[in-house]
Order: sequence, then structure tokens, then C-alpha cells
Amino acid sequence: MNPDKARSRAVQDQLNTMRLGREGPEITRLGLGTWVIGGPYEYGWGPVDDTVSVRTVLHAVDRGLNWLDTAPAYGCGHSEEVVGTALRQLGTSERPLVFTKCGRVWDAANPGKVVSDLRPSSIRQECEASLKRLGVDRIDLYQIHRPDTRTGTPVEDSWGTLAELVDEGKVRWIGLSNVDSELLDRCEAVRHVDSLQPSLSLLDRRSLPLLDWCEDHGTGVIAYSPLASGLLTGTFDRERVESLAPDDWRKKSAKFAEPALTRKLAVVDALRTIAGPLGLTVSDLALAWVLSRPGVSGAIVGARLPEQVDGWAGAAGLSVSDDTLREIEDAAAQ
Repeated sequence: MNPDKARSRAVQDQLNTMRLGREGPEITRLGLGTWVIGGPYEYGWGPVDDTVSVRTVLHAVDRGLNWLDTAPAYGCGHSEEVVGTALRQLGTSERPLVFTKCGRVWDAANPGKVVSDLRPSSIRQECEASLKRLGVDRIDLYQIHRPDTRTGTPVEDSWGTLAELVDEGKVRWIGLSNVDSELLDRCEAVRHVDSLQPSLSLLDRRSLPLLDWCEDHGTGVIAYSPLASGLLTGTFDRERVESLAPDDWRKKSAKFAEPALTRKLAVVDALRTIAGPLGLTVSDLALAWVLSRPGVSGAIVGARLPEQVDGWAGAAGLSVSDDTLREIEDAAAQ
């Protein structure tokens, strides 16, 4: 075996895998999120270099991560295009699982602005466009990005369209993101919900009650923003926040402004105190806590540089004691 391939296999073994729900694929506990590499739009993260972004995707796969999460809304199609470029360089034999979404569209007359649209005809158009941008014949996991309160489309019609795409062979599994238990129930009544993608971190625990629903129904959970959009990397301080690019969405977000910022940075300081003696990092602890939640299959972590992947990829293999987990929770509760 090629030495590079052997190293990737060894790292993937270290990352471990877990089935996504009762019927989904085996996924590594961490996957690469590509929101950050989408480029300019209303929720962009500042300037990106597509060449570096492609290298980052390739590096994540080389590190053993076996899935990528993207969405057409990220940069109005650009994130999917970058992922597609990386996939072409990998070839079919090394292709990771590709998860993307639907329900957020844009108009050329209003560049950078995305709106909700879960009408069946729109979902079908989005699916075809995503397949083309990604350069794949089938999407591994197709997810409703967020509820549609704009067009008045019943979620049963939207979810039924995703189910039809599975039957037609264009999609393998289907999931939901940013929904509550009512919408989960309504979709489950139409066709099984393979996965839920909620925001979940030490700084955002609102979705914890949904994990019970997912366990009861055999639905996998892939948590997004487990590092709280960078706050739990341990590299953020006020100066870093102030230096964010003007077109970085965090620059105008209340999550990165006072009085919330002071409290969150205090949590990071407390986590740093716990991590140091264990030879770990703040991000190690934050990811270990999310992955330890019952029902969580994996977590999505973003990166715009290859070395950023190296900073968190090893967290999937950590074994953290119950006592340490309680310390982590206590630190985050202050």
C-alpha cells in the first residue's frame, strides 16, 4: 500500500466511525464543513483563496475524514463548486461522502442575498444544480437547510419531494437542519428522517432536547458549529474579533459582541485551565463534549486552511473521563 494511503487509513481508524442513525452510512466522528470557504455573500466569512480551499478539502480527506458538508447557499453555489473541484482531483475511488442541502436560493438581481424556497419545483432545480456543481451522480445526504416561512409550502410537500429523489436514485439519504420536534414529527410521518443537523456547542445547547427525539426514532445527528464559529478554538480574543474582515458575518453578529463576548471568553479561559494539565486544547474539550452527547453521530468542523484541520482532527479519538466532562460543563455554565 502507498505510504500516504496507509497513513490516511491509520488516521481514519483513530478517528473511529459511527452509523448515522439506524439506516445511514458509517461516518467518521468529525467531518469537514465548507461554509467558511464559500466566499462573499451575506453570511460569508471574509476573503477566501479557492486554491487553498481545495487543498484544505484534500487535506481533510487525507487525514481520514470520510465526509464533507456543504450547501448551495454558502457563497451562492461557490462552496459546492470548490468541493466539486477537490472531488475531481481525488477521483471516484477516494471520494468522501458528500452532504449538501436545499431550500435556500438566490436571485442574480440581488447578489449575495439568500431566501427560503422549499417548493417541490425549486427543490428539484436545486438538486440538479448541486449535482452539476459537485460533479457527482448522486448526493449522499440531502438536507432541508432550514424551514421555509416565505412561500407557504407545507413541509410534507417538501419532504415528500426529497423522498422522491431517493426513489429516483439522485439522493441516498435525507435529513433536516434547524428544525424543531414538530417538523421532525411531520416529516417522519411521510418518510423516515435519516439525520438531523442542529447547532450544538458548549455555548449553544438549545438543541439538546431534540437528541432524545432522534434516539427514539433512529435518526442520526451531525452537530454543526461545535466550536461556536471559532469562539471555542481557543484562538479568539477581543483583538481577533475586532480584526475580522468587514464582510465576515461575525463582525456584525451579537454572538461576537458585548455583553455576550465577555462571558464567552471567560468560558474559554476556564476551559483552557482544564485543558492544559491534560495536554489538550480548548477545541479538544469542546469537540469531545459534543461527541459525548448521547445520539450524536458526528460533528461538522470548518476550516479554511489545511493546518486548521490538523488543529482539531485528532479530537475524534479522544477519551475524556466523566469527571472531566463534568468539569467542562461546569466551566461552560459560568
